[in-house]
Amino acid sequence: MKCIHCGRISRRRERTGGRCPECRHRFAFDPEARPGAGTDAEFQEAIGRVSGGGHLRFTTRQLWLAANAPRKMPPPPRPSKGPTVAFALAFALPLTVLVPLAGMPGLLIMAVLGGMAGVAIGQAVVKDEMRKYADRLRPRLPFDPFLRYQLTPWLQVHGDISGLLPPRGADAAAEPPRVPANVAAFAVDRVVVTDRWETAQMLVANRFHVGHGCAVLSRDGYPDGIAETVKEMLRRNPRLTVFALHDASPEGCQLPLDLREPEWFPAPSVRVVDLGLRPETVRRLNLPPIPGPPVQSWTLPARLSEMLAYEDRQWLAAGNVYELAAFTPEQVMRAAYRGIVAAGRDDGSGRDPAYDGVHWTRAAPWVGAPASGGVDAAEVAARMSRHHRPMYPVE
Repeated sequence: MKCIHCGRISRRRERTGGRCPECRHRFAFDPEARPGAGTDAEFQEAIGRVSGGGHLRFTTRQLWLAANAPRKMPPPPRPSKGPTVAFALAFALPLTVLVPLAGMPGLLIMAVLGGMAGVAIGQAVVKDEMRKYADRLRPRLPFDPFLRYQLTPWLQVHGDISGLLPPRGADAAAEPPRVPANVAAFAVDRVVVTDRWETAQMLVANRFHVGHGCAVLSRDGYPDGIAETVKEMLRRNPRLTVFALHDASPEGCQLPLDLREPEWFPAPSVRVVDLGLRPETVRRLNLPPIPGPPVQSWTLPARLSEMLAYEDRQWLAAGNVYELAAFTPEQVMRAAYRGIVAAGRDDGSGRDPAYDGVHWTRAAPWVGAPASGGVDAAEVAARMSRHHRPMYPVE
């Protein structure tokens, strides 16, 4: 295992007391004692990747998926009836050959039963292959074991992680946030609404709202204490455009429709644009979804079922989810930027048909190279140095 301090590669018997034999620094992980936790070098590489080389701030879930989720979609098992046919023949053929020789109807019945047993065994083999494939799509460690066996040991050995955002409520003693001055003056014509508090926290911590002149809210109450006040002020702006940013999940895909409810932005003059992930986007980008327990497609909200294509409903019904947290902060902000720019260029004639007052821009923000002038880690770092203030207020 490689030491992240001096670069020495050592074997387990050389690491007395869990320390590097060269520089005597402690290791946070022992891959031989707990293989799922990985190594210190792997975890450090995940931190560098999710932080854009130390320039950006990120959430705990982003670090979890950066350290544990598969980087690429593993090749799926080929759909084949070979095992089923093979087991059916193996059980049925020997008995079928004996039927004309013995002239006994009982052997024919046994041959049929043997074939049925072979089919059942073959299908079980195929189902087991699909289960193993689903296991390969899951993060190496679930979220709670990640906190216990990766994040906590790392913090105990190596100290705080630069750029890691605190969980909700951890900074309750901090100064309460203020309503942004430009929101109060109706100078903001755009708002990004996320389905997760942590996503909104990440955008604001990286000053996305400053660089792109927008407010940032979340469905579950970001920013704490003033979210309802900000919503009320934004509702008074008839020129407002609302951008929904969400996971590819039943709850996430429902967000753009929820934003048309009375407690959000029901006015017809307000335009709602969906920039979030949808199952079709995940499939097109060949991203590895996180499989979960299947759900009944009829349990999806009625309006959501009407909006989604059949393939998307089946994808969600299979229990699949893909989180925004699987992208780095740079990728999320770049996609949001591209979607906002595309919506601003759209005069309405080129939009896809709207459903229930929600529009999708023709330019998919999650596909292709970043637009000219997009957000990158160095640019965000420069903005943070120029506009370094705690969390939400906008200058």
